Amino acid sequence: MDEFEGVKITKLEPASLDARGSVYEWCKGQKGLQVSVFKREKGMPFANHYHKGEDPSKNPEKFFVVSGKVKLMAYNGVTNKSLEAVVDCGTEILIFPDILHTFEALTDVIFLEYRSTPFDKDNPDSYPAETYGEYIKQKKDNKGN
Repeated sequence: MDEFEGVKITKLEPASLDARGSVYEWCKGQKGLQVSVFKREKGMPFANHYHKGEDPSKNPEKFFVVSGKVKLMAYNGVTNKSLEAVVDCGTEILIFPDILHTFEALTDVIFLEYRSTPFDKDNPDSYPAETYGEYIKQKKDNKGN
């Protein structure tokens, strides 16, 4: 896969595998306060937003695909590069601040989000795709000053 600044995708090997199935050890040793479980049906698009990194849980945002297959589409407005990747069971996805991202469930899918802070619905550090262009423009303008 080509290098894409702002997203890291890692296929994890099971820590153990026997007749009962596989065991994955994800985020081992990291301090966390919440794991969110997402179930999405085939064909369902979701996310379509970006984060500014104000919430430590979104710097980076951490996902683990438990079952199924999703397509990740990401855009880095600073580098003007796009990423499209299909990921499946046993895959970790890290999405760093300032990356516009959306997912599409290619099958029914279950995935986890690992958080170092409890989710606050009144301050989610999630911003809609429609505001991304202006946000990146301001970020670039401020970098030049």
